[in-house]
Amino acid sequence: MQYIDIILLALLAAFVLYRLSRVLGRRPDDSGSGVLRPRPRREDNIVALPGRASTRPGPPPRAKKSEAGDADALTNAGVAEIRLNDPSFDPDQFLQGARAAYEMVVTAFAKGDRDTLRSLLTRDTYENFSRAVSDREARGETLETTVVGIRGTELVEARMAGRNAEVTVKFVSDLINVIKDRDGTLKDDTAGSGVKEVVDTWTFVRDVRSRDPNWALAETHSPA
Repeated sequence: MQYIDIILLALLAAFVLYRLSRVLGRRPDDSGSGVLRPRPRREDNIVALPGRASTRPGPPPRAKKSEAGDADALTNAGVAEIRLNDPSFDPDQFLQGARAAYEMVVTAFAKGDRDTLRSLLTRDTYENFSRAVSDREARGETLETTVVGIRGTELVEARMAGRNAEVTVKFVSDLINVIKDRDGTLKDDTAGSGVKEVVDTWTFVRDVRSRDPNWALAETHSPA
């Protein structure tokens, strides 16, 4: 039965990619296979966690129905591709774990808990987080973050990059961030700020050939 599931997933992924190639066309650098090439990884806007919040931002421009359908099809194709390489992957269970990881990372970053961050982040991302914590400590500042609640999580992208599965999740949360200087005085930009609605987009990665079932945070992005 497991092999039948894998075959069905392979057929589904092939069908979705075929439909996308008909709708989106081929990119100039395609070799003629009709398979869409993966996007390059972004390395900007990493770690800017405390100042990323925007109070009740307006909704993003509504995508055209065809564009939204294409994005959903790409995500579904990516999920199918990941399941071909890792049949145990379950999007719903993954999102549950992502919610827990989100709260743990945000809280650990505020506390400067490097041990927890090291266990949840890729090496490069951990170095960026650790550097940000060191800079804050050098300024004599402390950060207090309270996760009031996570309003929603949405899987917005999934793909295989070599042997690594990459899944991008959009988080909408309510946070309270309070920054104090070395004298314990509230910083002007956080004094009385209260609860803010925050939108984050995080990418998690996992080597599907590894025996370690855990995912690691590889990228953090926020609205400009």
